[in-house]
Amino acid sequence: MNTIVRSPVVRAVMLVFALCLSLLACSSKDKGTAQDADRQARLEELVQQQKDVQAARDELAGLKDRLTQAEAGSLPEGEEVDLTELSTQIEQQDAQVTTMAEDLNQALVDFINADPPVEGEPINPLVQRAFSLKADEDIALAREYITEGGDYARAIGIYEDILAFDPNNAAAQQGLAEAQDMRYMTEERFAQVQKGMTQAEVEQAIGPANLRNRRQYPQENVAAWYYPKSEAKDAAAVWFRKKDDTWTVYKLDFNAIEANGAEKEEPSA
Repeated sequence: MNTIVRSPVVRAVMLVFALCLSLLACSSKDKGTAQDADRQARLEELVQQQKDVQAARDELAGLKDRLTQAEAGSLPEGEEVDLTELSTQIEQQDAQVTTMAEDLNQALVDFINADPPVEGEPINPLVQRAFSLKADEDIALAREYITEGGDYARAIGIYEDILAFDPNNAAAQQGLAEAQDMRYMTEERFAQVQKGMTQAEVEQAIGPANLRNRRQYPQENVAAWYYPKSEAKDAAAVWFRKKDDTWTVYKLDFNAIEANGAEKEEPSA
């Protein structure tokens, strides 16, 4: 067997080479650790950003509740509210929430796209957390589609998209079940509406009507909300008359629109 004899110079060169490899490995590890720390810090910023958005949403909900109480005359005794001023505050807060939510959504998308999941490989825990935050925001958006526009179909689509990625998301499961249950009007639910109710009270009782199913009849000073009962285009209707800047229910008809979409009669004051 031949023995390889290395000179002192060769041994020195190899030692330097090994040292360089070690330094490169350490440098790469340190760089990765620094990147992870930066990503963790950015994620914490996004978590706080979401808390700020939710706080703004809660403030908006409080203003809307106050408006509902004012319209129904159920404010604490002696307390008065300028409905016009309160409505303006609600509009401004609503616009702020929308802007904040859009900024957060874009920031979450950017964070995820900076380290996108690779099929067949485990997802980075930081990215997984960002996905969870994104799902929470999507759920809030789905709820907004319902509360602001009565758009149950669009909300259902959002919930289904979330569950396609995360089948065990309990909030999305619950939201989907509720949206599916509320999408079509039932006679039992419709019976909760009473004459004299304000529009806000009707929304609380049976849910909001889709914006596309709300009609105004200016000449009669009347408005109508139609609630689909099935995919056959039949619908129940709630009619409102405006008095003293407040819309109140004056007429109800569970069978206002037949299955073929024909309206039984025009509302009248």
